[in-house]
Amino acid sequence: MGYSTELRGELKFKNELTASQLAKVKTFLGEDGREHPEWGKPDLDYIDLELLDDFTGLKWSGAEKTYGMVDGVNLIITEMKKAYPDFELEGKFLAQGENIEDRWELVIENGVAVKKELSLDGKKIECPHCGEVFIYNES
Repeated sequence: MGYSTELRGELKFKNELTASQLAKVKTFLGEDGREHPEWGKPDLDYIDLELLDDFTGLKWSGAEKTYGMVDGVNLIITEMKKAYPDFELEGKFLAQGENIEDRWELVIENGVAVKKELSLDGKKIECPHCGEVFIYNES
């Protein structure tokens, strides 16, 4: 059993994409980067993203064991810009790992995805029954 991280939020296309641009984006979604040496990312795991229902951006696919989300988003940005220089994303994902302290954001800044750690304020409490850890903030 591995470690899971859940992501919430959306990355929107800054400009409306054409059908051919959407088709190109779809070629990356769900792919295992290790099977694509042409991408130059030999350690990239699955790109666990899917199109929003209205085709205006991307969201996490809900896949278990999502790793390398920042690298996956940056790969899509880099590869799309080769064919479509005006391609841009905006928005962010909030990521929560299995451990309460493992909380961070994927944010688009200056045209690339970056990981930003989030600080947790409050008192760390462990449940005496199940051992789950919580952060309690009185404010």
